[in-house]
Amino acid sequence: MRERLVASLAFSILASCSSPSVRSPSAPAPAATPASIVGTWTGTGVDSMGTINLTWGLSQTGSALSGTVAMQAVDSTGSCNSCHRTKAGTFSGTIDGTTLSMTIFFPKGGSDQTPACSATLTGTAANVSTDRMTVAYSGVDSCEPPADNGMLVMTRSP
Repeated sequence: MRERLVASLAFSILASCSSPSVRSPSAPAPAATPASIVGTWTGTGVDSMGTINLTWGLSQTGSALSGTVAMQAVDSTGSCNSCHRTKAGTFSGTIDGTTLSMTIFFPKGGSDQTPACSATLTGTAANVSTDRMTVAYSGVDSCEPPADNGMLVMTRSP
């Protein structure tokens, strides 16, 4: 009887070792759904050039963003920041889940105080919600030093 028990146990162990384990294939992770951030956004940014107020009017198609931007310097005392940072421009970017990548371009010309100068701001934001975001950005101006270490807090208007 003991031999039969040992043989049975050995057979069970061998059978479990030799049979391939079947795993179900894992489904790919679903793609992150972009947050809807259509609408008007307002906020304040601070960088190495000074403080600015921004207003965005955003449209969205899937993960692609586009729109208009108005930038106004908070300091209106006639400093370089006040005249070089009062501009109208365009917004382009993408949103992947809750991560935003953006480029804001202010072309030469127009009715701003420095029509000979163009400017570009680029930045990213993580944890974007449908009504608030914080964007780390930097920028260049064709007439001024770079705008470094920028932080922009934007909220969507109801």
